[in-house]
Amino acid sequence: MLMKLVKKYLLAIVIFVVSPYAVAREISYDYIQGTYTSTSIDLGGSFGDLDGAGFGMSGSISISPNIAFIVGFSATEFDELLGIGIDTTELSLGISSHKSMSAKTDVFLSLAMFFADIETDNGFSDDDTGNVIGFGFRHLIVNDVELSISLSRVDVFDDTSNTFGIDVSFFSNDGLSFGVGYATGDDVDTLLFNIRIDI
Repeated sequence: MLMKLVKKYLLAIVIFVVSPYAVAREISYDYIQGTYTSTSIDLGGSFGDLDGAGFGMSGSISISPNIAFIVGFSATEFDELLGIGIDTTELSLGISSHKSMSAKTDVFLSLAMFFADIETDNGFSDDDTGNVIGFGFRHLIVNDVELSISLSRVDVFDDTSNTFGIDVSFFSNDGLSFGVGYATGDDVDTLLFNIRIDI
């Protein structure tokens, strides 16, 4: 299965990547990030999986030594279901609190308002406002490789979903990074490919 293979490669990257050119860096909460996503939803029964691809933009700006303002936007276009095309958009606005546990490890807690919209090509549309709570940690494996692991809980459309995510980012000396991630929860699996710039 593709997701199992991706997990295996992510683990291999975490264990074996070591850069001889690493420079001293700190975990940054000031950045802009672009993301490509590939999502698969297990609909169960005879429907099988619903696949989609999308893009997202997110950012973080420090407003105090331990607090950052966070924003995120994503749009996903899914394959047709019973001949109907489906598009979703999501927007989040909130704050994140973080604390250093060691020189290379931070824990964080985030709380954000969450705006979701779904539209189909036969004229149906619906939107709702909810919230998302996240918790996790960020760790510098080596100075230019960062691991992030998180748990998040989204409450929207009178439903609650939980997601586990893991992401590995590889930094150049000028603050540019490339990352790969995987998120899973409530019959939804997503691969993420990130480009991030520290500001």
